[in-house]
Amino acid sequence: MRTDDNNNPAAIITQLAAQGGLIEGVDYVQGTPFEAGGVTYYTAKLLGDPIALTIKVIDKVHYKTASGAPRWPYADLPNWVWNGFTTDQKRDMIGYHYMMEGGTAMRGLFPRFGQA
Repeated sequence: MRTDDNNNPAAIITQLAAQGGLIEGVDYVQGTPFEAGGVTYYTAKLLGDPIALTIKVIDKVHYKTASGAPRWPYADLPNWVWNGFTTDQKRDMIGYHYMMEGGTAMRGLFPRFGQA
């Protein structure tokens, strides 16, 4: 899975990682390529703590694009909901991303993995 192969529980792409304030070569490198809509994208291979880095990105870019479309088809939170989460709740939400993206190798990072 792109999540496990890239230490990236939300399968964040390189463009989003950069937009979210991560530094290429420090926080991430170009990871697994994939195609969507005839365009090749690259999953960001996260180089540090996958939870902390994912929180940093989502804190900055949130769940909607500039045009208001959801970034992830399975998760569409208003900014105020994400911003109101504790660090543990943010970790749990990232665990939900991880589950929906099909990850398995990092389950131990998410104590509530698979819980509804």
